[in-house]
Amino acid sequence: MQEILVVAAIVLAIYFIPRLTGRKSALSPQQRTDTRSGRGSQAGFLATKISFTGRMRLAILLTLMWVIACAVYLKPWEGGRLLFILLTVIPAMVFWGAVWVWFGYKKHRR
Repeated sequence: MQEILVVAAIVLAIYFIPRLTGRKSALSPQQRTDTRSGRGSQAGFLATKISFTGRMRLAILLTLMWVIACAVYLKPWEGGRLLFILLTVIPAMVFWGAVWVWFGYKKHRR
C-alpha cells in the first residue's frame, strides 16, 4: 500500500509543482499580439494552453480511482499481478486509446 501512495504522491507532485513554480511569460503586449496573429517564431508555442473539459477531468479522476481501488482490493504487491494488470492497466489503456482516437477524428473533421 505504501508503494501506491508514493506513486500517487509523485504523480501529484509532477502535476502541481510546475504550476506552483511556473514563471510568467515576459512577453511585451506587442509580442503577445504578434503571437496571436501567428507572426512569432516560437511564441505560438508559448501561447498554446491545454484546457480540460469537465468530462475529461472526471474521466481522469475515475481512472485514477479505479486503479487505486483495484490495487487496494487485489494487493498486487502480495501476488496476483497478472489479475491486477488485466483488471486495471489494460482497460485503462483501451479507454484512453479510444479517447485519443476519438479526439483525432474530431479534430480531423474540422
